[in-house]
Amino acid sequence: MFLAKSEYLKKIKNLADMARELQLSIYIWGEKGVGKSFLARYIAPNAVINPLNATINPVIIEDFDKNPSLEFKINFFIATGTKPLNKDLLKKYFTMDIELKPLKDHPEDIENFIKLFQKEAKKTLKIEKEINIQSPDISENLNSLKRQVYQHLLYPSSKKETLQLLYEYYLHNHKTYEEELKDFEKTLFSAMRQKYGSKLRISEKLKINRVTLTKKMKALNV
Repeated sequence: MFLAKSEYLKKIKNLADMARELQLSIYIWGEKGVGKSFLARYIAPNAVINPLNATINPVIIEDFDKNPSLEFKINFFIATGTKPLNKDLLKKYFTMDIELKPLKDHPEDIENFIKLFQKEAKKTLKIEKEINIQSPDISENLNSLKRQVYQHLLYPSSKKETLQLLYEYYLHNHKTYEEELKDFEKTLFSAMRQKYGSKLRISEKLKINRVTLTKKMKALNV
């Protein structure tokens, strides 16, 4: 399945469909996590990945830009890399190249990828749970987005679920009351610092004296 909502990805799909039908050798390049391996497998679903010996099957060679050569003859292969090849190498081995751009350049496709990863994660984790990702993490393109989807499915969705997990944990593991309280306060203050920034805002939100808060955060190295 190839998801394409943006005009950019629709053009990529047309090129991929042509390469798949005509068995054209293609070089796919782009930064980490843009979907190079996904596209390669779409073009050649039965390909052998990084074979050590000659094969009659289609082949996918990863990181081709790091070692741009072939050890044996291959009639139909897809190669991936992070950098473009020079014209001579491209002409020697491939019919054409395809550059996959980062998700920030075609954000209209993000929602479809979230749905795809959610469907995959539900099947893998055997979890029936709906999630709502308001701020998609595309810092590492599809890699970070997929990780975010799995995290949302695995994390408790309510405070009640969180407390139940703590209950289960304390049935089998616990420290002293003082140690557990320090762990809780450090986790709470770290989260509040990331969310609100200043100690003044944290003290207002938690309704705790700012001097007391400052002392506690300093003692906990937060």
